[in-house]
Amino acid sequence: MAIFKFNRAAGRKLNDKAEVEAINLAGSPVPRAPHESLIKRAFKQYGLSQLSVSHITVRDTTIAVKAQVESAAERDALILAAGNIAGIDTVHADISVPEGTPAPIFHQVAPGETLATIADETDADVTARELHDANKDELVHSEGVYPGQTIRIPKV
Repeated sequence: MAIFKFNRAAGRKLNDKAEVEAINLAGSPVPRAPHESLIKRAFKQYGLSQLSVSHITVRDTTIAVKAQVESAAERDALILAAGNIAGIDTVHADISVPEGTPAPIFHQVAPGETLATIADETDADVTARELHDANKDELVHSEGVYPGQTIRIPKV
């Protein structure tokens, strides 16, 4: 099991229908973590229910996800969908991937950063377009990122 840390203040705020009501930015008041049933419905809306997720539990500000996936991209999508919810600060990921799948590389967005500046500053050899493509489900508009959000750095 791997443990991933997130900015609890930043992320999607879910309404009572599990729809994204707003984006909570880092530095905003920290909301309470949504109820487990809302998170499960949100996963379905994000298109993640077709993945082999066998178990999701929420305790306080922690989400535990147990699943079996076919790629690093699917694994990372599950982790980011769970962790980029306002009120959540930890994801316990027990996600089986094929042998040889590289470990995830994540980056928490600082104020003023864009995909272009992240691509320029990261040790990985990636472009802003590759960052965009790797995180398209997590991006909220064309520039995409917001302070406190965690994104995936793809291995290219």
